[in-house]
Amino acid sequence: MQEEWTTGIHTYRSEIDGIDQQMIDYLAKRFEAAKHIAELKKRCEQPVVQADRAKEVERRYVKRGTEHQLGANFMSRLYQLIHEETCRIEAEIIKDEVREGHSRTVAP
Repeated sequence: MQEEWTTGIHTYRSEIDGIDQQMIDYLAKRFEAAKHIAELKKRCEQPVVQADRAKEVERRYVKRGTEHQLGANFMSRLYQLIHEETCRIEAEIIKDEVREGHSRTVAP
Protein backbone atom coordinates (compact mmCIF):
# COMPACT_ATOMS: atom_id res chain seq x y z
CA MET A 1 0.00 0.00 0.00
CA GLN A 2 2.80 2.47 0.91
CA GLU A 3 4.65 1.72 -2.34
CA GLU A 4 1.47 2.33 -4.35
CA TRP A 5 1.02 5.67 -2.55
CA THR A 6 4.61 6.75 -3.11
CA THR A 7 4.64 5.80 -6.77
CA GLY A 8 1.16 7.17 -7.44
CA ILE A 9 1.64 10.49 -5.73
CA HIS A 10 4.97 11.04 -7.47
CA THR A 11 3.41 10.30 -10.85
CA TYR A 12 0.47 12.63 -10.34
CA ARG A 13 2.58 15.41 -8.86
CA SER A 14 4.97 15.20 -11.80
CA GLU A 15 2.00 15.47 -14.15
CA ILE A 16 0.72 18.54 -12.27
CA ASP A 17 4.19 20.11 -12.30
CA GLY A 18 4.35 19.70 -16.08
CA ILE A 19 0.89 21.18 -16.53
CA ASP A 20 1.79 24.11 -14.24
CA GLN A 21 4.85 24.81 -16.40
CA GLN A 22 2.73 24.77 -19.54
CA MET A 23 0.25 27.18 -17.94
CA ILE A 24 3.08 29.56 -17.06
CA ASP A 25 4.48 29.31 -20.58
CA TYR A 26 1.05 30.07 -22.06
CA LEU A 27 0.56 33.01 -19.71
CA ALA A 28 3.92 34.38 -20.80
CA LYS A 29 2.83 34.06 -24.45
CA ARG A 30 -0.47 35.77 -23.63
CA PHE A 31 1.31 38.67 -21.93
CA GLU A 32 3.71 38.94 -24.86
CA ALA A 33 0.71 39.31 -27.19
CA ALA A 34 -0.67 41.95 -24.80
CA LYS A 35 2.56 43.92 -25.25
CA HIS A 36 1.92 44.03 -29.00
CA ILE A 37 -1.66 45.13 -28.35
CA ALA A 38 -0.37 47.88 -26.03
CA GLU A 39 1.94 49.16 -28.75
CA LEU A 40 -1.01 49.26 -31.15
CA LYS A 41 -3.20 51.00 -28.57
CA LYS A 42 -0.43 53.55 -28.03
CA ARG A 43 -0.06 54.25 -31.75
CA CYS A 44 -3.83 54.46 -32.26
CA GLU A 45 -4.42 56.43 -29.04
CA GLN A 46 -6.75 53.85 -27.51
CA PRO A 47 -7.29 53.37 -23.76
CA VAL A 48 -5.78 50.42 -21.92
CA VAL A 49 -9.13 49.11 -20.75
CA GLN A 50 -11.83 48.37 -23.28
CA ALA A 51 -14.71 47.34 -21.05
CA ASP A 52 -16.84 45.60 -23.68
CA ARG A 53 -13.93 43.38 -24.70
CA ALA A 54 -13.08 42.60 -21.07
CA LYS A 55 -16.67 41.54 -20.32
CA GLU A 56 -16.77 39.40 -23.46
CA VAL A 57 -13.55 37.59 -22.55
CA GLU A 58 -14.66 37.07 -18.94
CA ARG A 59 -17.92 35.52 -20.15
CA ARG A 60 -15.91 33.22 -22.41
CA TYR A 61 -13.68 32.17 -19.51
CA VAL A 62 -16.70 31.34 -17.35
CA LYS A 63 -18.45 29.47 -20.17
CA ARG A 64 -15.39 27.40 -21.10
CA GLY A 65 -14.57 26.71 -17.47
CA THR A 66 -18.05 25.53 -16.60
CA GLU A 67 -17.95 23.24 -19.65
CA HIS A 68 -15.01 21.56 -17.86
CA GLN A 69 -16.78 21.49 -14.47
CA LEU A 70 -14.77 24.43 -13.12
CA GLY A 71 -16.62 26.87 -10.88
CA ALA A 72 -17.91 30.05 -12.49
CA ASN A 73 -16.61 32.15 -9.57
CA PHE A 74 -13.17 30.55 -9.87
CA MET A 75 -13.05 31.24 -13.61
CA SER A 76 -14.18 34.83 -13.11
CA ARG A 77 -11.51 35.40 -10.44
CA LEU A 78 -8.87 33.76 -12.65
CA TYR A 79 -9.80 36.03 -15.52
CA GLN A 80 -9.70 39.10 -13.24
CA LEU A 81 -6.16 38.25 -12.13
CA ILE A 82 -4.99 37.77 -15.70
CA HIS A 83 -6.77 40.92 -16.85
CA GLU A 84 -5.25 43.01 -14.05
CA GLU A 85 -1.75 41.88 -14.98
CA THR A 86 -2.45 42.49 -18.66
CA CYS A 87 -3.62 46.03 -17.88
CA ARG A 88 -0.52 46.64 -15.75
CA ILE A 89 1.74 45.52 -18.60
CA GLU A 90 -0.15 47.59 -21.18
CA ALA A 91 -0.20 50.69 -18.96
CA GLU A 92 3.56 50.48 -18.49
CA ILE A 93 4.10 50.39 -22.24
CA ILE A 94 1.66 53.21 -22.91
CA LYS A 95 3.08 55.25 -20.02
CA ASP A 96 6.50 55.19 -21.71
CA GLU A 97 5.08 57.57 -24.30
CA VAL A 98 4.03 59.98 -21.56
CA ARG A 99 7.54 59.85 -20.10
CA GLU A 100 8.93 60.70 -23.54
CA GLY A 101 6.98 63.97 -23.51
CA HIS A 102 3.88 63.03 -25.49
CA SER A 103 0.48 63.56 -23.93
CA ARG A 104 -1.86 60.61 -23.72
CA THR A 105 -4.82 59.73 -21.58
CA VAL A 106 -4.78 56.26 -20.09
CA ALA A 107 -8.15 54.84 -19.10
CA PRO A 108 -8.31 53.32 -15.61
